[in-house]
Amino acid sequence: MKIKNILFLITIILSFSSISNSLEKIEILLKINNKIITNVDIQDEYRYLLTLNTQLKNINKTELLEFAKSSVIREKIKEIELNKYYDLEERNSEYLDKIVTNFYTRLNFNNLEEFKKYLNDNNLSIDSVKYKLGIETMWNELIFNKFKNQVNIDKEKIKKEIKNIKIKEKQETYNLSEIVFNLENSDSIDSKYKFLKKDIVERGFKNVATIYSMSDSSKFGGEIGWVDESQLSSIILNEIKSITVGEITKPISVPGGQLIIMLNEKKFKDLEFNVDRELEKRLTNEKNRQLSQFSSIYFNKIKYNMLINEL
Repeated sequence: MKIKNILFLITIILSFSSISNSLEKIEILLKINNKIITNVDIQDEYRYLLTLNTQLKNINKTELLEFAKSSVIREKIKEIELNKYYDLEERNSEYLDKIVTNFYTRLNFNNLEEFKKYLNDNNLSIDSVKYKLGIETMWNELIFNKFKNQVNIDKEKIKKEIKNIKIKEKQETYNLSEIVFNLENSDSIDSKYKFLKKDIVERGFKNVATIYSMSDSSKFGGEIGWVDESQLSSIILNEIKSITVGEITKPISVPGGQLIIMLNEKKFKDLEFNVDRELEKRLTNEKNRQLSQFSSIYFNKIKYNMLINEL
């Protein structure tokens, strides 16, 4: 047999050997209804989370893998529920492109190509990120369609609050981050709060928000950004005014969970707004806040009704 042919056979054998070894490493770890989750899914999620938030490298790998597992479970549960209402392959690509643009802009990338290169350098593809964002986008659409008629907003009360603020020459604006959590088993609000507060001191707020928060902002370490006081409800505003920069609020009870807010920074700005425009912003924020709470409640309900088996 010619040397060329021998080398070709060796290459083929090594290729099959490599594939075989790779396949042997794949393990089914969980089954949710009829959907499986493998160790590869969790490793991919682990890499995805680190790519979004490099500060997570400071967290113990075993613990971060456990968080990645929880993240995959959440996504799979949403995917199963969404399949009842949508064809996940038939997504509005134009709208999703806008979501992707907002996503990489928030991560401080200048354009899509720059973001793609960053993903490639971390063994991730833009398609996998698009799929994840598509799941979240469709989930939000589902929640909106199911609960839009249950959103209850006291428009006159909000308008009165805004007019009271308008009397001032300046208003405060706050740079905020959040953690939204639920109580599990026999946890009390006080014990959970003490646990999170201790963890925040040891790991930093961003890492704790990424691991424990149920809010969509967890992908960005709980970051909300700058919010004017006119855009905040009186309950949340009072809690924020009771703390100083670098501190966190006590838990604020909201439908479907508990909210902790961190005050990163604050400043005064000249008051230049009209009541109608500010009212529209406030109404939108309040609607989104309530829909987020409905999302949490609905997710917990469907999770409870799903069969989750660890194998």
